[in-house]
Amino acid sequence: MKKHNFCLLCGSRLSARKIDGLKRPACSACGWIHYANPLPSAVAFVLRDDDEILLIKRGVPPGKGKWALPSGFVEADELPEYTVIRELKEETGINGSLSHLIGVYTEPTKTYGNVMLIAYDVKYRSGKIRARTDTIDAKFFPLNKIPRIPFASHRAIIRDGLQQRNTMNVEILKSKITEATITHTKLFYKGSMGIDGAVMKKANILPGEKVHVLNYDNGERLVTYTIEEKSGSGRIVLYGPASRKGKVGHRLCILSYATVTYESARKFKAKVITLDSRNRIKHR
Repeated sequence: MKKHNFCLLCGSRLSARKIDGLKRPACSACGWIHYANPLPSAVAFVLRDDDEILLIKRGVPPGKGKWALPSGFVEADELPEYTVIRELKEETGINGSLSHLIGVYTEPTKTYGNVMLIAYDVKYRSGKIRARTDTIDAKFFPLNKIPRIPFASHRAIIRDGLQQRNTMNVEILKSKITEATITHTKLFYKGSMGIDGAVMKKANILPGEKVHVLNYDNGERLVTYTIEEKSGSGRIVLYGPASRKGKVGHRLCILSYATVTYESARKFKAKVITLDSRNRIKHR
């Protein structure tokens, strides 16, 4: 990046002065100081079906004719969160929505000096992909066939974006008991959901575990914790305030959840059991 020799305000020659502990070009006539700050740029990391990444072939320097992530400079009147969605649309024709910030990176360039890249994980929403502003081509590549990318910052964003996808935690269904019939209710109690111990074990639900309880017969919903009833008793009990949400004979759906990594969630299978009218486990 070329150095400034003259003041951009009054045209006087600049001279090096020590300002804030560093030597900076400054104007002795009007006091203007040239702070060589990095230019802010927003970068879009877009995955499709978790196994294809969106890249553009750049039509302008730096890296003209090379593959890279969609990106663009942040305008003076906009937030980088807006920039990344705008640039994605302008360069590829794709509509996206923000997921989360991946990180902030820097890249030295001959054209612009140091560039500060603010990278976002962006969800692909709609639109037909096509090369548009400042691009020669745009396409999704399988993760095992990514072409050479000349920018170290873009390579780091892809590495971190994929790692975050694999370590991101999501809450998914762990256990489900369907068609459980209420056998007892007891109002004056601290409040909880009593479940036959054999049913709890089969459903992989622990005593004291948080559960969501849905009443098929009246549409009521509640969140409480479990108490283990005698194994084989068939007891399904609403205790305390929960007893106001159902009557003996009402049927319940009892759900529990687990927080797992994003990658594990794709393969995880919930434990689902169905009970008969006597709260015995149906075997299919």
